[in-house]
Amino acid sequence: MTVKYFNIIPGEGSATLLLYGDIGDGYKVESGRIVSELIALQSQYGKIDVRINSRGGDVFSGMAIYNALRQSKSDITIYIDGVAASIAAIIALCGKPLYMSPYAKLMLHSVSGGTWGNASVLRQTADQMEQLQKDLANMIAGRCGMKAKDVLAKYFDEKDHWIDAKEAVEMKLCDGIYDMATTEEQPKTAEEIYNFFNNRLVFEPQNSQEMALIDDIKAIPSFSDKEDASAIVAHIKALENKAAKVDALQQANDAYKTQIANLQAKEVDAFLNTAVSEGKITKEQVPTMKKLMISDRATAEELINSMKVQAGARAVDFIDQGGAKNAFEGKTWDQLDKENRLADLKAQNKQLFCSLYKDKFGVDYKE
Repeated sequence: MTVKYFNIIPGEGSATLLLYGDIGDGYKVESGRIVSELIALQSQYGKIDVRINSRGGDVFSGMAIYNALRQSKSDITIYIDGVAASIAAIIALCGKPLYMSPYAKLMLHSVSGGTWGNASVLRQTADQMEQLQKDLANMIAGRCGMKAKDVLAKYFDEKDHWIDAKEAVEMKLCDGIYDMATTEEQPKTAEEIYNFFNNRLVFEPQNSQEMALIDDIKAIPSFSDKEDASAIVAHIKALENKAAKVDALQQANDAYKTQIANLQAKEVDAFLNTAVSEGKITKEQVPTMKKLMISDRATAEELINSMKVQAGARAVDFIDQGGAKNAFEGKTWDQLDKENRLADLKAQNKQLFCSLYKDKFGVDYKE
């Protein structure tokens, strides 16, 4: 059976989900993104075409995509355009109608991986890999028309089993071969086939509207050197990540500004309260002096400090200055803050004040 179809473009009433590239988190085919896109497409389109050109990758990510496709109630057809190797082949054999290009190759082999640790850990890893192979054999047994144990013995024998489109049809792994335009380039090896279809994806845009959109995006200076849609998407992700970091830093900066403003307000109040208790100013003068300190703190403090202390005011504060200074030792910024003694600390032991300030806020104190 031959199906005349080669189109990586969503059509009228249908959409295409591309599995082009390596599979796994951080690669082009991420299971989380693919599954979420599939769910979104199911609610918008009556038909979904899944096109594969992948050398495989992470087994668990592939199994997640396999299960999402297999369990979907949508009208899904799968096309292997170039290569479906390793876990990508398992995805292709998920039970949906499957067609291959004349050049396509499907490859099955044993699970491979590695770990680090003692003998027990290595044995556990080997056991897990063998169990995964049994699971994968069960997943494709029905499609092969074979028993799981026979699939395991034939295709999971630690050798690579490459199957071309004609062989796949004869083995009933594939439902047919679709026609595609002839080309002077005749890719033969798996690597040549993989690159051939990746290049078609890059140099044959989805449609004129998408081409116009890409041109508009590349007109933006920061996108001008981006060669294709994948590079544009990667750059957008990088910009989003940078924006998130800037937002986080801005929030932290605002929080520090708020903390410093609150600290400065408490210092002003403590300074003015001391001036009142010493008789340098009256309670009625506090609002005026506060405004002056807000506009020009250094001048206001110089003015108030130049005023004479009224006789008898806060006499206790001038008894045993050394003992008062020692009373600050061993206390944290927050403890002195609760005691409303930060202004006293600053006046009597500036060095300790600056040290506790830096411990609290992580920056040097500046007047």
